[in-house]
Amino acid sequence: MNGLDALVGDLAEVASLPDSVIEELLNAEADVIEAEQRKTVREMLSGPYATGATAASIRKGKVKKTPSGKSITVAPKGTNKRGIRHAEVLFINEYGKKGQPARPAVRTANTRAEKPALDAGEKVFNDFLDKKGL
Repeated sequence: MNGLDALVGDLAEVASLPDSVIEELLNAEADVIEAEQRKTVREMLSGPYATGATAASIRKGKVKKTPSGKSITVAPKGTNKRGIRHAEVLFINEYGKKGQPARPAVRTANTRAEKPALDAGEKVFNDFLDKKGL
């Protein structure tokens, strides 16, 4: 059989996905999640006191190495004009507090973004496979 060694080599390379492909895949998924979180937070946290600053503060981080592989975080960064961290504002809105019902914008956004984010990651992976001729 011709080409069997090449196929085995290609499959071995796919099994040990290069770091650059993993990072590209994570970034593609995080881009979708970041955009959906910003949009949903802006929609759900609208009102007389809303400035949009918390929604605008949502950003993806850098790809980091973890014990189980690599990860990327999408979270609010910084503080508002009153010096309150955007993460705290979002947490209180997400889970509520006495006299203020929960408005789970992040959970809603993550649910909405699940399929599109997976599709974005799948596209990166399929592009990698296409380059390998698989």
